[in-house]
Amino acid sequence: MRVFGHVLARPSEIAVGCANGRVNLIGDHVDYAGGLVLPRATRETTTVAIAMAADGSDHFTSEWVGELVDALESDVAGDASWERYARGVLIELRARGIMVPPMALAVVSDVPVGAGLSSSAALEIAVARAALALVGMELTPADLALLAQRAEHLHAGVPCGIMDQWCVAHANPCAAQHDAMLLDCAQRTHELIALPMNLRIEVLDSGIRHALRDGGYAARRQDVFDAAARLARPVEELARASDAEIASLPAQLSRRARHVVTEVARVRAAVHALRNNDLAGFGALLQASHASLRDDFDVSTPEVDRIVEMALARGALGARMTGGGFGGCVVVAWKLDGRE
Repeated sequence: MRVFGHVLARPSEIAVGCANGRVNLIGDHVDYAGGLVLPRATRETTTVAIAMAADGSDHFTSEWVGELVDALESDVAGDASWERYARGVLIELRARGIMVPPMALAVVSDVPVGAGLSSSAALEIAVARAALALVGMELTPADLALLAQRAEHLHAGVPCGIMDQWCVAHANPCAAQHDAMLLDCAQRTHELIALPMNLRIEVLDSGIRHALRDGGYAARRQDVFDAAARLARPVEELARASDAEIASLPAQLSRRARHVVTEVARVRAAVHALRNNDLAGFGALLQASHASLRDDFDVSTPEVDRIVEMALARGALGARMTGGGFGGCVVVAWKLDGRE
């Protein structure tokens, strides 16, 4: 039998894995510094179908490319696209001692790629779930998240924090749609935060696509680590830096550190506002977060800034870029009884 254009070793055994995307309400570029973040799963999903391949090689196809890409050919060509993420997960599962045979793998997804909605983590978790289902094994959500993060670091070249993989691996599609996740990235613990019923979260796509492997993300991350090193602090404690310590840093590192410190404080304040139904306060924190990402972290774009300005002009409570930056989406908060 042929599936995905390849002969399958066991035609009757095809497994499927799914994973949701995520949108981060507030708390960007602090997860790799052990900060607090407030993501929320989205309805968009990535689905992976996987089966054993008879020819001893891994094969990948998706609706993104419309054609098969062999793992070996991809390596030789230096390809940097989506199959690096999928292949990396298979490699890491095998490195863990899980006997994953050569696979033929196909992907469909409505999670926008490069939009800051965690398309890569959704792909990684879906691949892992499908492969584990095929071989009859399970990993805890925490172990899934850490394995997917390692795959992204080592095989896709993106030194991401844990937020995306953790949120996606722990997302419950059956949970209330008005729950967000308060994640402590240093402790790797989380709790669900109920969003007020009169709050509507809207995600607007700028249409500008980023590629985190291009270096801007890694450069910002390195600035954060350099700032912590100059202050002789573990990076997980950078958010506790004082104003005097921040002022002592070189200008660029000072701005990066200031963003980390103030963004973690904003996440705490946002949770307090949500728990007290202070929608105006929550909106103001979104606006302050965007200003910090734009001015101190230099990861916004003119197109994204315009969307934020337009949303505020239309009466939004607040709006901010979301994700790694350099394009992608804007998250907008509306008060349901005051918009229409």
